[in-house]
Amino acid sequence: MELARDEDAPLRFTVPPSEAGQRLDVWLHTKLQGHSRSWVKDLVVAGVVWVDAQVQKPSHRLLAGQLVTCVLKERAPAHPLAPQPIPLNILHEDASLLVIDKPPGLVVHPGNGRADGTLANALAYYIGQLSDVGGSDRPGIVHRLDRDTSGVMVVAKTNRAHYALAAQFQERTTEKEYVAVVEGEVALDGDRIQAPLGRHRVDLAKVVVDERDGKPAMTDYTVLERFRGFTSVRCRPKTGRTHQIRVHLAHIGSPILCDPTYGRRRELHEHELAADWPGESKLLLARHALHAHTLTFDHPLEGKRMSFSAPLPTDLETVLDALRRHRARSSPTRRSS
Repeated sequence: MELARDEDAPLRFTVPPSEAGQRLDVWLHTKLQGHSRSWVKDLVVAGVVWVDAQVQKPSHRLLAGQLVTCVLKERAPAHPLAPQPIPLNILHEDASLLVIDKPPGLVVHPGNGRADGTLANALAYYIGQLSDVGGSDRPGIVHRLDRDTSGVMVVAKTNRAHYALAAQFQERTTEKEYVAVVEGEVALDGDRIQAPLGRHRVDLAKVVVDERDGKPAMTDYTVLERFRGFTSVRCRPKTGRTHQIRVHLAHIGSPILCDPTYGRRRELHEHELAADWPGESKLLLARHALHAHTLTFDHPLEGKRMSFSAPLPTDLETVLDALRRHRARSSPTRRSS
């Protein structure tokens, strides 16, 4: 797509009173005719659109008189997405959506030098035609899980379903429940973590608690099972920040087990759990112990409330079994309601 203008020259628009209250990406799409809404949304996400000199989310609601400035940047064409026969564990499928149990180690979509071997490649093989709201390299992808996080994900088959589901995530009407194994004995049986999050100022791949410039973030947790030196917890994030659960649990001194970015170790071997281990021990875990256990949302067409759960994967069950054998508490285990 050719741009008939100097890409370095910014465009400026003032929001009239009659158009106040609209989403930034929707409103800007009406000004940049000839470009798709997903392309405009990518501009906003890329940080080249400013509202009164501040970067905002695509969902930002505009006020009358605000100045919107943008620099058009042509999005590099994505490489054709290669369909690949990667197995999918399907929990539910209908004409609008697909719900899957993502295994640990599977990247959701191409990026950062990875062109294939992703969930998006598997979906292209299994279904073929999916929503294209997120771009040709992210068909059907409404939300993401980290590579090493396992569990429930919903995928949109149609653009109508994609917009409806994305709105629910944006408006926080979805309910998400995770199970994690953390290092350390969490002091409280349950609590709410409220700590704003932002990008690390040097290592942009990391997220940190940033009391000054961070965005509000909130996670509720409940202790499920206690061990000597470890705890199993259930987490319900109330916001959807990048790495939110991982950073919040590390913030209270109990990082997720085997989290290489925010934790204390990369792997866990059985001999580390028992004193005077006789001989060789097996590797129990080599990825962070976080599982998206349950996802609840409204069906994008029918409107009915739907909830899907994925059982703990084998590696996390193995870890919990080993903890029960080697790190069981002498007092009765406390469980939350």
